[in-house]
Amino acid sequence: MSGILLVEDEEAILRKLMNNVPWHDYGFDPVLGASHGQEALTLLEQHPIEIVVTDIQMPVMNGIELIKEIKKRKYRMKIIVISGFAEFEYARESINLAVSEYLLKPFATKRLLEVALRLKAEMSEEQAKELEIAALRAQINNNRAALREKFLTDLLNGKVTKSDFAAKLQFLGLAEYEKRPYQVVVMELHEGADAPVSEEDKYLLDLQFSQQIEQALTTSAYQFLLLNYYHHQLVAVVFEPDRDLPLRLEEWLTKLRVYFNKDITFGVGNCYQTLADLSIAHREAEVALQNRFLYGFNRVYAVGDLNLVHPGYHKIFFQLYQNRIFDDLRIGAYDEILEDLAKLFAEMKASALGPEPIRIIAANLLLLTCATLNELGYDLEEIFADGVPPLNRISRTQSLDELEELFKKIFSRINHLMNRNRECINQQRVDEIRLYLETNYAEEISLSAMAEKYKISPGYLSLLFTERTGKNFSDYLTECRIRKAKELLKHTEMRIYEIANAVGYNDPYYFSSCFKKITNKTPSEYRENLGGIASHGPLDK
Repeated sequence: MSGILLVEDEEAILRKLMNNVPWHDYGFDPVLGASHGQEALTLLEQHPIEIVVTDIQMPVMNGIELIKEIKKRKYRMKIIVISGFAEFEYARESINLAVSEYLLKPFATKRLLEVALRLKAEMSEEQAKELEIAALRAQINNNRAALREKFLTDLLNGKVTKSDFAAKLQFLGLAEYEKRPYQVVVMELHEGADAPVSEEDKYLLDLQFSQQIEQALTTSAYQFLLLNYYHHQLVAVVFEPDRDLPLRLEEWLTKLRVYFNKDITFGVGNCYQTLADLSIAHREAEVALQNRFLYGFNRVYAVGDLNLVHPGYHKIFFQLYQNRIFDDLRIGAYDEILEDLAKLFAEMKASALGPEPIRIIAANLLLLTCATLNELGYDLEEIFADGVPPLNRISRTQSLDELEELFKKIFSRINHLMNRNRECINQQRVDEIRLYLETNYAEEISLSAMAEKYKISPGYLSLLFTERTGKNFSDYLTECRIRKAKELLKHTEMRIYEIANAVGYNDPYYFSSCFKKITNKTPSEYRENLGGIASHGPLDK
């Protein structure tokens, strides 16, 4: 219900406004009357009113003064002004934008009702929009923690543009951390080669790891941000790091190792001042963490401790993380991988790096390759004899050419495995599609829809399907449908158009054409040759 207040100093007109319209029948309640603005304000304080209808010229407080007071008190309502011709222009200029509608005397009460109903509908629509926006705002506030974590994750990956950086920091409550020195620490809990555990247990272990790290950071003097990044890996951004931080990290690592009875490693990046550099700091911490494969677990590795004095080392080492070789590996582009590999080794030869930096770069190339394969779901035991990267072979190479040949052999082995795996996957795809067609022949099925389902291009799916079955996709689907149609013709009394619809054809004439193309008979002829049921009408012929 919507309350309406009618303000008019002439009693006869006020009675007419209140009684000549069945306000309650149209959803207005309460319906109140006042003889001047002051009386109207008193009523507004006591009753929920959404529409005010007021005259201009009134004693005690006129209509313009009433509207100004309504604006001052920030009442939410629609205002209709009624006025005589002589004061109409004055009213329009004085009242400004606070008025929703003007009615010039004399007017029919029916016209007032029409205007009031329209404004009532507008109020309802505005309130609905406000509720919707309030709900969205509440949802944003409830999800602020998730939005904040996503923003920080995007920062770690260098996916935040500078244009809206400051605004997002402010909105997500991160502005206090800007322009403060910090270091990124990547903390990894190693599962080891124990008996396989369920996904639930993995998440439980992640939760325990996160809780223990958070407890250690909370009880320290450092302010921090903590992100659950990957399985068994956390990223901590530690602000205002001091000279004691390395010692604290060693202490936390030791306690965590005892608590979990598992291997744990920390990687620490250099110190930075702005969160815009978070991706660089994170990459450095990841680089430091890679040394666990060279020198073992249960240590804190700082990127600042690595011997990275050669200027060419920085360029090659950090570009390695964005090298195309890993994208090409993901799509199985073997020829491109060999080209990428040749370019990388050519750059190392031109840089005149010493043996140790080259071996570190090579070791990280191998480790990043293994990480990419792991991401793709491949088992390293199928690639390497003992299931671990052959880092020892890198250290035994005597020249860059020998090292390059080693990687060519490694990628050749990977390519062989991926091709074999791709063959199995392709056969599985085709078998699944064949089963789908044979089961769901009556549905509307297209090559493009099946390609989208299996995340491959329609052209590749068409080629693959023909290669594996000896028939193209459309012909195979047609054969499935006609095979089922033959069964229905033989074993049921269904009419031809009913059978057409049952096997996926909306047009019975097109069905008959397809049927004859495969069987050399129309559906009616096929049924008659079986000595079966007589035809049921023109569509059977």
